[in-house]
Amino acid sequence: MSAIRFLFGSTGVTLGSTVTLGSTGVTTLGLSLMLVACPAEVAPTPALPAKPVVDETDPRVARVGEDLYPVAAIERTEKLERTPEPSGLGTGKPDESNGVCRLYAPRLPDPECCKGEYGVDADAVAKTCGLELYLGESFQGTCGYYFHRTGDEPRWLRASFVDGATPEDAAKVHDTKMKRVSKNDAFASEPVPGVEGALWSRNERLRWAFLPGWDKVRMVSWSSETCTDEAAAKVLGQIATAKQPAPGTPREGLVPRART
Repeated sequence: MSAIRFLFGSTGVTLGSTVTLGSTGVTTLGLSLMLVACPAEVAPTPALPAKPVVDETDPRVARVGEDLYPVAAIERTEKLERTPEPSGLGTGKPDESNGVCRLYAPRLPDPECCKGEYGVDADAVAKTCGLELYLGESFQGTCGYYFHRTGDEPRWLRASFVDGATPEDAAKVHDTKMKRVSKNDAFASEPVPGVEGALWSRNERLRWAFLPGWDKVRMVSWSSETCTDEAAAKVLGQIATAKQPAPGTPREGLVPRART
């Protein structure tokens, strides 16, 4: 076999049956080339530790039905379930044991009867708005009157006295606030059809009305689910024309009636 010579600077390398590096000779060319071509040895990847088996013997879990759940999650759920529902006479169920009013509030604990009269006639509201039963009243900032309609949550109508010498004055204050809240500069109260001197307004499902006829302006509010606008105008007419009771006049019964 012919010799092949490579020059690296002044040092000669001859490949043939032998390889000469400088003055040092290495025999067995085939073995030398195999050693040069072999890759470096790679250390084996260590095996991942087996995941621990979680079963009922693990104190961190407990069986509920066919599944295992973290004990901490079960304890949080049980704590929430133990939270007592609001309770008290009139809470979630009409009550007349106080002898003053039919007391009712969906969830308010320990509700109280309303502080005064506003001309609301519960039976007239129920009949006009297509509500089946008057549940009762309770006071929380304003007087709330609650009604039942099959398949619905309790429906409501609220009444209170507000500042302002006239319904127009009260409505202006209300409109200014609602322009800011609703971000609608065009928000404005309008006359109630068929009710002289009364004004009302709306924002989505909510309605407000300001009524004349008494020493103080009365504000009535409700939702569109309680009463349609057409029916509500009739209710407002009934409330507006109700006779104002003299100071200190006792109520006429447990269920509010409009005085005539």
